[in-house]
Amino acid sequence: MPIYQPFSSEWITFGIFLGIILGFVFFSEVFRRQLNISGENTRQFVHVGVGLLVILSPFIFKSPVPPAVLAGIFIILNAVALRAGQMKGMHTTARFSLGTVFFPVSYLLLILLYWTSNPAILIIGMLIMTLSDPLASIIGAHAKKPLEFIFWKDKKSLPGSLTVFISAFLITILTLPVLRSLQGNEILAPGSLFLIGFAVAVVAALSESISFAGSDNLTLPLFSALMLDVMLHTTFPEQLTTAGWISFSFLLAFTAYRLKALTLGGTAGAMLLGSIVFSIGGIFWVIPMATFFILSSILSKIGKLKRTILKGMVEKGSRRDIMQVYANGGIALIMAILYHFTSNDLYYLMFLGSLAAATADTWGTEIGIFSKKEPRHILTFNKVPVGTSGGVTALGTSGFFMGAGILTLSGIFPINASIIQLFSIIAISGISGALIDSIIGATIQAQYRCPNCQKTTEKLIHCKRYKTKLISGIRWIDNDVVNFACTTSGALLVLLLYSLFI
Repeated sequence: MPIYQPFSSEWITFGIFLGIILGFVFFSEVFRRQLNISGENTRQFVHVGVGLLVILSPFIFKSPVPPAVLAGIFIILNAVALRAGQMKGMHTTARFSLGTVFFPVSYLLLILLYWTSNPAILIIGMLIMTLSDPLASIIGAHAKKPLEFIFWKDKKSLPGSLTVFISAFLITILTLPVLRSLQGNEILAPGSLFLIGFAVAVVAALSESISFAGSDNLTLPLFSALMLDVMLHTTFPEQLTTAGWISFSFLLAFTAYRLKALTLGGTAGAMLLGSIVFSIGGIFWVIPMATFFILSSILSKIGKLKRTILKGMVEKGSRRDIMQVYANGGIALIMAILYHFTSNDLYYLMFLGSLAAATADTWGTEIGIFSKKEPRHILTFNKVPVGTSGGVTALGTSGFFMGAGILTLSGIFPINASIIQLFSIIAISGISGALIDSIIGATIQAQYRCPNCQKTTEKLIHCKRYKTKLISGIRWIDNDVVNFACTTSGALLVLLLYSLFI
């Protein structure tokens, strides 16, 4: 794609790029120290300046190696400077942020994914991060009495999120035709271009709104680029269908929110996850994921009594927050992305395995609470109080089998292979993943004791105000980590069993 190569050696151009970027960093320090410009403003100066520079790289470099080396240098340099408290002109923010590290990481990943196949995707992904993110900060900060919300940890505003949506839409529909023309590709019809811009803008706005600690410098360009890639690989009727799936993911998540099955943050996280997974896989990926979320939410409502019995013991309630959404669905998202780039059906089976494990674990917990017998420790078989991590009952174990079985049946039919073999592999993997969840919960999940009531709990704060004391397990291994281990185990066991028996 190079349009202009100023030097015979691309490493000379590399040196100039490196010098210009270091110049941005130098002047940001000058502006901060000598002109008393705030660190937040000098950081945005570097962000925009460097972003606009690097999007020129596909027009100037033929080889991806110099740009990739450039990204690698600044990943290391920014991480070291951030840790040492240096280069404050580009690192100073009102809150802790790893954005300066994530920026070159995103650039490197986009180079690896799209430099050869479609550099227009790289350019648009970086351009959305370069312009939409700072515009959202500026407009959100200057809006009078903006509606503010917290989906995860950082405070966001409605004007800021709308700015990301509008700017991402405009960047896509204005730059994509130009870039496709430069690459010699056919011109897109207006309707197709509109749908592509809409899909990218939705994902961009959600990616920015659920981010924290600068993670939008990772999620915003990568997910925007991914959605653009998905849409460019489809026909106009398929793009209409994709827009429908995005709308369905919103409807599903919003309904779960109204039924109090998801928190506000969990709703936004589910919308993003569903938009990407449904757009990539279509109906055969929608059914298993919808089966998991709908039936598990219904069970949570039926088992509302559990939340009364276990109040004060478990870390979280029946409403899934964003961390729980991705602890249960994050592996499914990763499998969908891998499937998009490879078209390998094995990733679909691993997707089913992860959801089968999540379903088995959820059903085992929700059904097990109705057992009239006391739970027993999964390893020692000693009786333990209801709600104890690693406690199992016969009724709850039957939930493992029912959950994994129903989830597996919802998704195996599209694969052209032995249904019995596939069912066995996925269901066994799901049940095993749920058992691994229980074993981790019984051994290394963090357990605390309240100094006031002396109850064992998963909570850091108990009895409304008392800080609990760690009595067993590893502090950072909480319920979300255990759930993520469960779904990861389900996917990996599918890979293992599939490799051994098919």
